[in-house]
Amino acid sequence: MTLSNTQDLFFLVLSIATGWIAVFFCWALYEIAKLLHQGNQVVTETREKVTKLEATILNVKDRLESSMSYLGMIADGGRAVMSYFKKDKNEDEDEEIEIVRKRRKK
Repeated sequence: MTLSNTQDLFFLVLSIATGWIAVFFCWALYEIAKLLHQGNQVVTETREKVTKLEATILNVKDRLESSMSYLGMIADGGRAVMSYFKKDKNEDEDEEIEIVRKRRKK
């Protein structure tokens, strides 16, 4: 291969430059594809985590709702017990008042 004129040199340099540009574009395309793949993985993992979080929140909600139904029964039971103690306390106070009145009369 002989370079007889400057046009031959120009075509040689142009072909080398075109090769390097092609290599650069292939590398850039590979990097963009890799970046998009990683972005897709992040989106997939985020969806999985959001789904798990939603399931956990719904589970906690169901447990709270079921315990709230028992809470009403427990509150009614507590009121009944408190009213029982209140009655006993009132009866004891009434008895003490009667004893004091009887002593004053004597």
